[in-house]
Amino acid sequence: MPPLRPSRPLRQGDRLLLPRPSLGRPFPEWETVLARLEGVGLYPELFGEEEPGAGPYLATDPVRGRDFTRALSAGVPGVLSYRAGSGAIRLLETWTPPPFPDPDHIPLFCGFSDATYLHAALWRHSHLVTFWGPTARELVSAETFLLWWSMVSGDVREGDCLPLGECRSIRQGEASGRLLGGNLESLAHLSGTSFMPDLSGAILLIEDVDEPLYAVDRALRTLALAGSLRDLKGVVMGPFLRLAPRDDDPVREAEDLVLSVVGEIPVLYSSLPGHGRPMSTWPLGVEVSMECPPAGSGHPPRIRLLESPFTRS
Repeated sequence: MPPLRPSRPLRQGDRLLLPRPSLGRPFPEWETVLARLEGVGLYPELFGEEEPGAGPYLATDPVRGRDFTRALSAGVPGVLSYRAGSGAIRLLETWTPPPFPDPDHIPLFCGFSDATYLHAALWRHSHLVTFWGPTARELVSAETFLLWWSMVSGDVREGDCLPLGECRSIRQGEASGRLLGGNLESLAHLSGTSFMPDLSGAILLIEDVDEPLYAVDRALRTLALAGSLRDLKGVVMGPFLRLAPRDDDPVREAEDLVLSVVGEIPVLYSSLPGHGRPMSTWPLGVEVSMECPPAGSGHPPRIRLLESPFTRS
């Protein structure tokens, strides 16, 4: 099945729906984020039915799942997850792939962290190109907002390089493949399910936060034991933040764990696609090339888009 791409980038005058598939409680920076979105001409709308007694979530799992599907099928150009946190995996129990009856109205979806489950489901069951990037809450950062808007408004095009921030080659080499992945722990939770993406021939993006190194090791080896890492073309490591070192950690750096399970393929580090600020926005499901030159070569690592994430500009 060929990838299903969002119909077009966002532009002034567009509606932007903000469903709450993960945590649903309001965050204090909302007015700042609202002003930023309206400042580029968007019309953001909080979306979804609220039910009392749903704990930290806006509604029960079936209702949140239904509303997420409704948002993607509403014919609007963009859908942005409101918050990350937890709860998205619960939507997969009653997952129904969103219908996309009109190829001229395929929306872009953006989110990160807990949204890994949604990216995976949309890729595995709909082959939808999505965007790994901030939820609404992270757009309080001006630089994160600029990186997000540059991508979703179509300024970053086929042939352009993705922003990497601080970057370096962990293992040198060159590769090309489809960019897939997300939060490492979340991906490991999907092993053995019908929602785990096929990573054969992929460039795998992984990042994590608040996990000790033994948990990072466990997640990587879960993926390896499932065969998911066997045919990778390359790995992009985003930040692994707040690792909480312990005396019994198997190693001292997350990159050593990655190198131990992925074989002789290029591995690149970028500071942007993760839980830190600023945060980049990258398309998932598109073909990219990666270059990891030797240290001291005078050439920085690069990830280049080999195709547009949109059907039309």
